[in-house]
Parts: sequence; structure tokens; C-alpha cells
Amino acid sequence: MIFENGERVMTYQSNKTLTDSEKELMQQKFETLKTDEIYDIVFTTSTVNILYHPTLMMDRLSMIDPSEVVLEVIEEVVGVLK
Repeated sequence: MIFENGERVMTYQSNKTLTDSEKELMQQKFETLKTDEIYDIVFTTSTVNILYHPTLMMDRLSMIDPSEVVLEVIEEVVGVLK
């Protein structure tokens, strides 16, 4: 399940505990997608959180709702598990 978690965080919640190797794969993928606007990834036991600056994205990309772009990034990061 993926959901917005406040104004600057998008979260993927897994139905299982994420292993260290899975987290490492996702971290590596994130590093290839990271930008000034989408700037960090944080893991918990079963979640992946992408941190982003919505106002920077709105200004630089001329968009009203940057969540679609962040959603694409989190789907790509989590996609390495499949």
C-alpha cells in the first residue's frame, strides 16, 4: 500500500518485514533517482518513506500536485523487490 504521509513524505507499507538486503537494493535504486526535490529515503521495519520538497517541485516542474512524480519514484524503488 502506498499513501501520502503528511506534506513531505510518501510511504510504501509492506505486509512483511523488509530485510537488510531488500533495503540495500531499494537504497541503491533510490540513489539513481534522487534529485534536489526528492531528496531522501527512510526505512522502518516494514515501510519505505520517500521525502520530498513539494514547493520546489511545484516551482521547478510547473505543477500543482507533485505527488504523481513522487509516486512514480516510490513505485520504481519498491519495484526492485519483484
